[in-house]
Amino acid sequence: MNISATLFGELPDGGKVYCYTLESDALKVEILNYGGVIRAVYCPDKNGRVADVVLGHKSFEDYIENSGLLGCAVGRSAGRVAGASFSLFDEKVALEANDGENNLHTGSGGLHKRLFTGEVHTFNNLPALLLSHTVEEGSDGFPGNLIVTIAYALTEDGALMIDYRAISDQNTLINLTNHSYFNLAGHDSGNIYGHILELDAPFYTPANSQNIPTGEILRVKDTPFDFFAEPKPLGRDIHSALTQISQREGYDHNFVLRGVGYRKIATLTEPESGRVMSVLTDLPGVQLYTGNHFDGEAAFKDGVKYPKHAGVCLETQFFPNAANTPWFPSPFFAAQEEFTFTTTYQFSVKEE
Repeated sequence: MNISATLFGELPDGGKVYCYTLESDALKVEILNYGGVIRAVYCPDKNGRVADVVLGHKSFEDYIENSGLLGCAVGRSAGRVAGASFSLFDEKVALEANDGENNLHTGSGGLHKRLFTGEVHTFNNLPALLLSHTVEEGSDGFPGNLIVTIAYALTEDGALMIDYRAISDQNTLINLTNHSYFNLAGHDSGNIYGHILELDAPFYTPANSQNIPTGEILRVKDTPFDFFAEPKPLGRDIHSALTQISQREGYDHNFVLRGVGYRKIATLTEPESGRVMSVLTDLPGVQLYTGNHFDGEAAFKDGVKYPKHAGVCLETQFFPNAANTPWFPSPFFAAQEEFTFTTTYQFSVKEE
């Protein structure tokens, strides 16, 4: 695998943003050291035609704003925290309220707004891009200085591996993920209704009108959330009248993954191109988000105007609002206890 870097832009404080290109025989990926953004993923279809299958912004300035958090690393807290607060050893921790009265994806000082140091490293005996950054204590209200490293590596069989590691000098909450939007027909190919999704998730966590999980864990069987019994096109139930879906204009829900340890948890297939993306992780949940906020008005990468449901996110994570829901898997880590999880996006082609 080859790794190269080109200057992508410069921040107002003089910080230099680079676009790193990771290239193997099967895959080419572009990653920014600002926000840990996956800017592009180029992979072939069943006829050998290569396309970029990740939605993105058109300019450096757009990535600084990054409406919709396209492609970025999210943390130190992915998802929503109700009331922008939680208790940690009987002490209340107050966070930035940036989503009504709640906290969403950490706040204005999250990893999506951070400039990482980039270097070529090794992960699992593979050449890797290692991005590192230290988030200062009190940023967005979270306790502890947090050292974050994210390694990106390509395998020769078409996988993008993302290894997350973080450690704090105080007890704190840590929940890191990636917010890439995938359209396996090509980022400029319209909606994802024809994509077929299989999720190894027999349960999901319903949410209230503010998209905060209620604390319930419900079976997906016989509901529009069932991608478990058999693979199903995303478009089949995306316009369901069920309140859980209609109030969000699509899917924006956490699914409870079966099993523990590093395992395959999802398969996404685009039948026309034959492209397949399998997702592997050792995290307990995945947020399925179907790009409900796109409106077909703004121009994005290559001048494309993304319509509603133009891409799908599969954000591996601890459950949203787990900080306030004791029976959810805990996102709390003691001082000097390392957060270390891996998520892999494996790309392949389904032959006719």
